[in-house]
Amino acid sequence: MSNYRKFCYWTDFRGLEKAKEEFGGRGIPLGGEDRIPCRVLRSSSEAGFVAPQAWNGFCKRRTSWQRKSKMAEKFLFVAGSPLSLPGFENPIVIEESAFVPPRLPTSDEIFALTRSEEYRKRRPAEWDKPDPYEEDFYKRWFGRNRTNESFDFGKMLLSHSANHANFIDPKFFVAIDGAPVPYSISDSIHVCSSCLEFFNILGEGWPLKYVVPCIGAVQFARLPADRYLKVITDRREGTEALF
Repeated sequence: MSNYRKFCYWTDFRGLEKAKEEFGGRGIPLGGEDRIPCRVLRSSSEAGFVAPQAWNGFCKRRTSWQRKSKMAEKFLFVAGSPLSLPGFENPIVIEESAFVPPRLPTSDEIFALTRSEEYRKRRPAEWDKPDPYEEDFYKRWFGRNRTNESFDFGKMLLSHSANHANFIDPKFFVAIDGAPVPYSISDSIHVCSSCLEFFNILGEGWPLKYVVPCIGAVQFARLPADRYLKVITDRREGTEALF
């Protein structure tokens, strides 16, 4: 993960073709992802794109937020270097960080986060309907990596919801130059679908945020577990001090 950095762009099909042309001219092969969006974040991938159908793939319920967002039906282009094309001036930039949260929420505070009106208004109907296989997936992972803790799927799902809520209606954040910078409220097993925060589907209003990769991103994108990555979502004039 040394010097890890990704530049991410939402675009339509025409924009994707332009991006493909630019990277093709550099001799960089472009891989498409149509099932697991976070795989484009692998450090080994120089450039790739996520097709709209990927958000209805392996993580269908967990990525249902995307299908309800303004990003629905758009393509996502991700590369290790920036594009120099009109319309691609303001990428979402994902970088390593040494961030350590000042504190994490208590059980009562986790529950309170999920009562946010803004969170409940934006929450897709599918979100609260996990498939049985999901519990098996988390239980197996938990058994291998949390041998000293008992598995509680309901508690885990509540934490997943609270984490998204904190990027929609932040209660746990640091302030940098007076601006709120929200952060993930737990470790990798207790957050979910971190791609939503990485790619600005949730938390799109914050110029800077700190995001812990979920277990899917750890497994499929090979991102470091329990480590915060910096997500820079605005490089317009007046925001430089944040970065």
